[in-house]
Amino acid sequence: MRQAYLKFPHNEWGVVVVFDFDVDTEYEEMSEQLRSFGMKPYNIKKALNILSGYNTGMHVSNDTLRMSAIYLSNATRPSEFWDSVAHELAHTVVSIIDYYNVPYYSEDAAYLAGFLMRQFVEQIGEPCK
Repeated sequence: MRQAYLKFPHNEWGVVVVFDFDVDTEYEEMSEQLRSFGMKPYNIKKALNILSGYNTGMHVSNDTLRMSAIYLSNATRPSEFWDSVAHELAHTVVSIIDYYNVPYYSEDAAYLAGFLMRQFVEQIGEPCK
């Protein structure tokens, strides 16, 4: 399992990205991470079942922690990987702007999306197998 942390200038929100994992061998560690975000056991089991496939992802946020996690399963080709990245980053942007009451269609929301994508590319690139 590989992890990266997307850094914000003033540490107002944290985003951890988890990728290149094997659910079968890292089930307990991944379960504990999801539990730390407040997920219930039934939802954790369901999420990890989905993530054990290819070309999927998942986003989870916790307002109290001011933190989001993005999980990206292995992809069959680069376009599938980037599709999952864009999808999960969109969920992350919505979680953050909802917390800070930023209008969805504002420039601030658009800048946040670009900022997160830039951080993602700079730190993770394209770990597609």
